[in-house]
Amino acid sequence: MVDVEHRVVTAPAYMLAADIAELFKGIDAAVAEFLALIP
Repeated sequence: MVDVEHRVVTAPAYMLAADIAELFKGIDAAVAEFLALIP
């Protein structure tokens, strides 16, 4: 989830991941969105 107005990025990561690969995908996506918010 990304809230651009409030500059908040979150992902369920560990709570919903079925395995370590899915965990990595969620965290990687959250980090990418976070980096996109940096001017």
